[in-house]
Amino acid sequence: MSKLFCVALRLKCNTSILQALFYSSQPQQECKKSLGKVVNVAIIGAPNAGKSTLINKILERKICAASNKVHTTTKLTRALCYENNTQIVFLDTPGIVTVKEQKRYKLPESMLAACQKSLRCADVIGVVHDISNKWTKDRLHNDVVNMLEMVKDIPSFLIINKVDMLKSKKQLLTIISNLTNGIIAGSKIPNANKTRKTQDQAQGYSHFSDVFLVSALNGDGVLDIKQYLINNAKLRYLHYDPSEWTDQTPEILIEETVRAKFMDFLTQEIPYTLTTKLEYFDDVADEDKIMCSVSVECPTERLVRLISGAGGGRLQQIKSHVRNDLVDMFKKPVVIDIQLRVKNKATSEQTI
Repeated sequence: MSKLFCVALRLKCNTSILQALFYSSQPQQECKKSLGKVVNVAIIGAPNAGKSTLINKILERKICAASNKVHTTTKLTRALCYENNTQIVFLDTPGIVTVKEQKRYKLPESMLAACQKSLRCADVIGVVHDISNKWTKDRLHNDVVNMLEMVKDIPSFLIINKVDMLKSKKQLLTIISNLTNGIIAGSKIPNANKTRKTQDQAQGYSHFSDVFLVSALNGDGVLDIKQYLINNAKLRYLHYDPSEWTDQTPEILIEETVRAKFMDFLTQEIPYTLTTKLEYFDDVADEDKIMCSVSVECPTERLVRLISGAGGGRLQQIKSHVRNDLVDMFKKPVVIDIQLRVKNKATSEQTI
């Protein structure tokens, strides 16, 4: 059934045909129970623009791995929200990655096609843009623009993130004009020609249906996006059960959370050399808690000592932050053990 559904998505069938294909083999009673409104949202943007943080804030649950380094998200992840009989399916994508970056950071080759895949599954596309970067605040990433140009038939909206870090709000009109080429929802922005930079100075996209100003980190403006998506949902059969909040297994979510937190605490390219592996997982139903153990493989013994810190202090700090994120994710107590190991060795003395 799922295979048939994916084929239908790739063929971009209309809604009625898609429903007929997907539910042709389902009992009539089951179909009646799963009828609702659905919107598939692809969230794209340059690395570290705040895509995962935005999704987590809207869902009020830390589902998508987020850190202060680029390329934290390495594969397509679906985060699910059910509200007002509406299912919002967020497609959290890796940031734009070049072949050079893929080799430099030893990233999965699948990252190169993850964004394109999410666009094919989307009803609407949200483009997250980091306004705090003084070098790129006036222009969209060229690859983002190129992807949007390939799917002009899919509605898209612009999310200008980190507005709380903009020193002068007077710059907003100029920035919005540049990012939208002075056009929103097919209409010219008043006074846009007076503020917008020339085409060779700025790179924007002319087909955004709306623009939102947000701070994903503190939550300002994110509820407006949520309501916008609910308003744009269409009557369909739900893709997932209303109780589900992700398409990822708990094991994968734990590994990704640990990996992201190491990226937060370690400098330069060190975290990209580590390999995270879940060794034990148990969802203890009668105690309503999760117990797990994760090993982190390091290339050398020296790196194990560096990451562990004096008396294991840094590793304890990382563990504490990981636990907090997992509690926020699973909404229940989490007991976690993290062990540092040297690659190709059975174990390391540096464990917690």
